[in-house]
Amino acid sequence: MNDPLRVTGASLRQSKVRSSALGQSRRIAYLFVLPAFLMTLLFDYYPILDGMYHAFYRWDGATLEKFVGFDNFVEIVEDSVFWISVRNMAILLVFHIVLMIPTLVACIVLFRLRSVASQYVYRILFCLPMVVPGLVTLLLWQFMYNPQFGFFNQLLAILGLDQYKQLWLGDPNLALWCLIFMGFPWIGTIAALIYLGGLQSVDGSIWDAAKMDGVGPVAQALKIELPLLKGQFKLNLIGAISGTITGYGTQLIMTGGGPGYSTLVPGLYMYQRAFGGNTEFGYASAVGLLLFIIALLISIATMKFIKSE
Repeated sequence: MNDPLRVTGASLRQSKVRSSALGQSRRIAYLFVLPAFLMTLLFDYYPILDGMYHAFYRWDGATLEKFVGFDNFVEIVEDSVFWISVRNMAILLVFHIVLMIPTLVACIVLFRLRSVASQYVYRILFCLPMVVPGLVTLLLWQFMYNPQFGFFNQLLAILGLDQYKQLWLGDPNLALWCLIFMGFPWIGTIAALIYLGGLQSVDGSIWDAAKMDGVGPVAQALKIELPLLKGQFKLNLIGAISGTITGYGTQLIMTGGGPGYSTLVPGLYMYQRAFGGNTEFGYASAVGLLLFIIALLISIATMKFIKSE
């Protein structure tokens, strides 16, 4: 018969060996993660914390660094140009949220296609825009809006509607609406994949039960598919809100914030104050901190009031 003490001792030794091997594996895993963690701290979190710190300073990015408390924020409140940019941002935000609907509708229609091959082809078509760099897309739209040889004015000329030719991006009354129109038919690639992934992860018996109950296509979308996509919609909504509040790349490339201030947004205004002729990095940091707080509060409110199912 086996000695119980010997068996217990052997089991303890095996357990210690397994624990030691597991601990060594974890240490090796941490070593692999460490470079990415350090780079994230250095290039992501350090600039954020440094910007928060200098939001309370009069700082030119080099020699001048004077603590001014909340003076930068007081100047922002009294800055009429900043409030013009906020108005433009609010208009863009409303339309960007509304223009999430085409992507949602397209994904529901695509998911209902009976042909698996057709679904595959359309998914590929949705993904193709990801291959084209965003800068190239913006430059193509800029070319289309060109008043001399751009697509839109050339199309009006072909149709015999020369009297309707416009300056497009050069018209203060049209420039912002031209930026909103960009991306027609407003189907976002990443958002579409998120919605399709959410629909495909749902048990198919739900749709079988709906079909047996005689639920129509509109009722099915409103009562089944949309509630099931609340989590995905919330994710895309937070992305749209934060991207609109803090983003400025489109305005920088397409119009530079002009003509006048007609397309200026707070992010671009922050960029101009930091890298313009005056190099007001402290003021720009204050604007960035304010935008961060606004985006954070709206995102928290969105996560709280839109419940996933």
